[in-house]
Amino acid sequence: MYKTLIQLILVLMLILIIFFISNTYFNTQDKVNEINSTTSQNIKKNNLSKKDLNREDMDNEIVNLTYETFDTIGNKYIIKAKKGIFDSNNDRTSIIYMKLVEASLIYLNNDKLNIYSEEAIFDRESFKTTFSNNVKFIYQEQTIESDYLDFLIDKNIAIFRDNVKYYSQDIEAFAGIVVINLLTKEINIKSKNQKKIRIKKK
Repeated sequence: MYKTLIQLILVLMLILIIFFISNTYFNTQDKVNEINSTTSQNIKKNNLSKKDLNREDMDNEIVNLTYETFDTIGNKYIIKAKKGIFDSNNDRTSIIYMKLVEASLIYLNNDKLNIYSEEAIFDRESFKTTFSNNVKFIYQEQTIESDYLDFLIDKNIAIFRDNVKYYSQDIEAFAGIVVINLLTKEINIKSKNQKKIRIKKK
């Protein structure tokens, strides 16, 4: 009798262990899939084209607009545009299509980095900004030019994409992607699609 009871308890324990393992695994998979899906959607939303900024069905155009916010440690982010257009057909009314854009990040020690571009997509809620078309980034003696810049103030990171050119006093670098940590100012130059990074000393 005791042997049967012990066997029954062991079987029940085995069933419970299998249940918890499978439940944990599938929940984790669902979360990973959800994150991947969200990331994919965000990438699609942030892919700019001239078509996005010239849509005839947009209204609510404003001129000479300025927004500012502070990051987690008090550095000040300011973005200005000569013209902004709210997309009335988009559920996300926080999105503004900007033209002739200038932005600055002013640090607590009064260091300042500047960004210039002809176009940008700006989110008034998160202050995430995707600059495009003749993007130019200047910080002290360093200059970066690219086709696109994803400026994520909430994550303290800037990602330069496509035809990236990095210039400093004695170095020129050409790459597919350059990532900057906005807090530490560390610069990570990466290749894209296994292309070689070209660096020239002046």
